[in-house]
Amino acid sequence: MSIMTAKRVAVGSLFAAAALVFSGCGQPTRAPLATVAQAAPVSTEPGEIELSEPKVTFTPPNRVRFEVHYRFTKGKPDKYYLCEVSFPGTTNHAAKPMESWELKSEGVIRDGIILSKPPVEQFEIRVSEADSPQNGYKTISNVAIGPVQ
Repeated sequence: MSIMTAKRVAVGSLFAAAALVFSGCGQPTRAPLATVAQAAPVSTEPGEIELSEPKVTFTPPNRVRFEVHYRFTKGKPDKYYLCEVSFPGTTNHAAKPMESWELKSEGVIRDGIILSKPPVEQFEIRVSEADSPQNGYKTISNVAIGPVQ
């Protein structure tokens, strides 16, 4: 075999090897299908929440911290929620909007409020629910009341 023939065979072998590497072996594979997360179905029935052990503490000059234990007695957290804190006899009012992922079947809601007109002596806490915040909230809990500490 001449040198020219040997070079041609070597170059041809290199091209064949490169073609095998780039083309792969076996059947062509398909790209994996994209996974689409599906939202859990929202219940059509209203939930019910029982509030207990409310605690509201005043911190001068005008801050209030609150916490209240909650437990779903009907339904589960799968909508939009609004925890409202009001102070009877005053114009002070606060609302804490929450989404379903922020609540469990039971737990504690905690937050702080800056009062527009201190002092406050009594409080009321209630929780409402909505399919969509734009459609309005409906109260689904008892009203937790007590003195501000």
